[in-house]
Amino acid sequence: MSKLIGLTYEQILTKIQTEKGVTRDQIEAKVKQKLDQLSNLISKEGAAHIIANEFGVKLFEPQKAKRFKIKDLVPMLRNVEFLGKVVQVYETRSYQTEKRSGRVSSIMLGDETGLIRVTIWDEKLIDKVPQVKEGDVLKLGGAYVKENNGFKELHLGSYSTLDINPEGETIEGVAQKRELSNKTITELQENDFATINGIVVQAFEPRFYDGCPDCGKKLLEVEGKLMCKEHGPREPTAMPVFNFVMDDSTDTIRVVCFRQQAEKLLNANQAKLNEMRTSPELAQLTSSMVVGKQLKISGRTNKNIMFDRLEFSANEVQEQDPKEMMAEV
Repeated sequence: MSKLIGLTYEQILTKIQTEKGVTRDQIEAKVKQKLDQLSNLISKEGAAHIIANEFGVKLFEPQKAKRFKIKDLVPMLRNVEFLGKVVQVYETRSYQTEKRSGRVSSIMLGDETGLIRVTIWDEKLIDKVPQVKEGDVLKLGGAYVKENNGFKELHLGSYSTLDINPEGETIEGVAQKRELSNKTITELQENDFATINGIVVQAFEPRFYDGCPDCGKKLLEVEGKLMCKEHGPREPTAMPVFNFVMDDSTDTIRVVCFRQQAEKLLNANQAKLNEMRTSPELAQLTSSMVVGKQLKISGRTNKNIMFDRLEFSANEVQEQDPKEMMAEV
């Protein structure tokens, strides 16, 4: 006999009989009626499944949550259970869109296999965040995995749970950083998440856009006002985008840095960024000072369709000592 969701026709009938106290003849009569109604377009097992549903009989139990390590998490996983130690608690912020408004909290958790950001959307769970401190052990339930800027994230919604320092649960070691593979530029392929090392051989004048002072996203003009999709009307802040070319002796690649990473490389605070935006000479001078620097950059390789070339989008930039750079080769 064929099976549907792991049960035979006989097993489905037995389950209905046991739970509902009806006779086999009654069930089979309903199955025949359903087959006639659907012109025999479904199997007998399929009809039995429909009858079980009409009786309110569950033929299988919901998938139980499974506990994962960070290294085993992949985007689209749902109903995840996770145990991690708090590495950092970020400030809870408010947001507002056309469809909804609310709060969102983020916490960086770690286990022995890596680090992962946890994003919390449920208000009841957000109320627990002020109780969370660095070093606490958190047990998450009903989480789901998403990808953001090349990194995996755990998200908690209305069906999720968060327990602080649950009894009997411990985390011994915690990885100190998110691990990415080191690659030479010539080894990079589209959509790679990697760390590259090299020297800046050319720098371009930074560009700027009007960004939200809260989240950094580009502001949109709506009815004459500059609006953030999440935070509503906002006074614009100059947000830099900085491009340069890096060489690691195997090849060269264009690197793009946004916001904080651009500010870090340009060594510019907000006042200087505002001045650079209106002074091409200052912008050019500042960017030229980056040429010759040895950098370690983590990020993602993207394909520039217009120019048919690979480019590297930086998530983290570190200026590196030449001796350290040679040691990693």
